[in-house]
Amino acid sequence: MKPIIVSGVNPILEVLKSRPSDVEEILLARKGRIVEEIIRKAAEKNIPIKKVPKEFVHRVAGHKNHQGVIARVRGFQYQDLETTIQNLKDQNAIILLLDSIEDPQNFGSIIRSSCFFGVSAIVIPEHHSVSVTDTVSRVSAGALFNISIVRVKNLVRAIDTLKKRAFLVVGLDVRADIPIYDIKAALKTALVIGNEHRGIRKRVKEHCDILVSIPRFGEMESLNAAVSAAVALSELRRKRTYHSAT
Repeated sequence: MKPIIVSGVNPILEVLKSRPSDVEEILLARKGRIVEEIIRKAAEKNIPIKKVPKEFVHRVAGHKNHQGVIARVRGFQYQDLETTIQNLKDQNAIILLLDSIEDPQNFGSIIRSSCFFGVSAIVIPEHHSVSVTDTVSRVSAGALFNISIVRVKNLVRAIDTLKKRAFLVVGLDVRADIPIYDIKAALKTALVIGNEHRGIRKRVKEHCDILVSIPRFGEMESLNAAVSAAVALSELRRKRTYHSAT
């Protein structure tokens, strides 16, 4: 399994905290206080550290926004849906399902927003969907290693599984008549976000309990998938907080 390249100080600190046993080596092309904590934590776990020229880091990372430090991490391990559901500790869990998201930048941003809003897991299909890549890791800014990513053969079957476990399945659809602000809070919610251009596929829509939209107030027709996910998750979390407080 091909290693994932993690770049930047904070993302590497995150992976050293959450998955230190998967870090194969760390490559440094700079000195100073900013990398001292990385060196210390790597030494505690006996992780090899190599000092290399900056040009070498450029080549390995594939970009120049690496802050002079990268790590090779063992290939990403996707989680099983049934096991993930069984291990849920949050009785008010939110699970995010991504229907054919193709842009790794969007996927990375969605992962970061999901961690910020306390999503328990993200479910993606095996086919016609972006997978975890170096770009996804970089854009997520370390969040990738703090959330369960589940990969399934069939998203519709995954939705049906969640329904059987009392999840309310909410599909985000730009053409839906019901604003997301009008739905009631559910204890367990599965939010479905569709493809960047085509939205949620028809068959997936048919298996959602309800379709909602984010109301438009300006000239733009829609938001991109990553921004839509962040807005929707913020509203779902707001409803949970308000509902539990009252």
